[in-house]
Amino acid sequence: MQEQSLQYRYDFLKYRTACLVFSIVALVVGLVYYMFVGGFKYHIDFTGGVEMRISFAKPMDAAALRTAMSNDGWKDAVIQSVGKTSQDFLIRIGSLEENPEANIKASMVKNFEDNDVTVGHIEVIGAEVGKDTSWNAIKAVFLSLVILALYIAIRSEFKFGMGAAISLIHDILILMTYILITQEPISLHVLASILAVIGYSLNDTIVIFSRIRENFKKLAGSGISDYDLVNLSINQTLTRTILTSFATLLSVASILLLGGEALHGLALIMFIGIIIGTFSSIYIASPSMLWASTRVKKAN
Repeated sequence: MQEQSLQYRYDFLKYRTACLVFSIVALVVGLVYYMFVGGFKYHIDFTGGVEMRISFAKPMDAAALRTAMSNDGWKDAVIQSVGKTSQDFLIRIGSLEENPEANIKASMVKNFEDNDVTVGHIEVIGAEVGKDTSWNAIKAVFLSLVILALYIAIRSEFKFGMGAAISLIHDILILMTYILITQEPISLHVLASILAVIGYSLNDTIVIFSRIRENFKKLAGSGISDYDLVNLSINQTLTRTILTSFATLLSVASILLLGGEALHGLALIMFIGIIIGTFSSIYIASPSMLWASTRVKKAN
């Protein structure tokens, strides 16, 4: 039975200390960046702004409209096509400038001389609304983490719950560090992608933990070390992890390349998050579970 413990191809846990140091360094860089360079950049979903509807006489390409507005100073403008004619658009800008209706219409006339434009309704989204949105988003993320923590606590033993919880916290902090350094505006799309990454990472972690639990039961009393059992379990689920991550990355990459500017932030965070989630399920969740298991055995 001792020989069976050596029949895995890769010793993943051999690099657990190096990977832990890498994650800690990344988090320290993010903390230093936050303290000395500046905080997060927020989308108009959270800061407030102006929303208006414009209509063109002829069909208009949303990408060309977005480029024109960006060149004229509205780089963070949100542009959404309304209807199926590609003539009506909903535009949101973050700056509460004076007379935005006239300014945007002048920009459209200048950039699209052969396509008459009409500005419809205009609505001011106040800062108080932005604060309410921010608070609701924070509550959504916190509630999702609480529900996931309860699920892990009910479904698994303490050591598995500990490993999964540490992995989730790791993923969120690393993603926030990436968002901070790249200055990607925090929007509702970005928060949605973070929640999606949390779910993906947890699913990958649970698959590995399920195999570890099975091997613990199957090989209990065999004299095989927990270290070897965890390594064996990671190797046994490696094909599934690689195939799932690769297939998901392909789907997200297609959105990143073809989804346009409106979906760029969401797709990019998900792409980075899938890589981080796969990394953490192997090098953060599993070593953390092994550490907790060792502490529990020593305590008993």
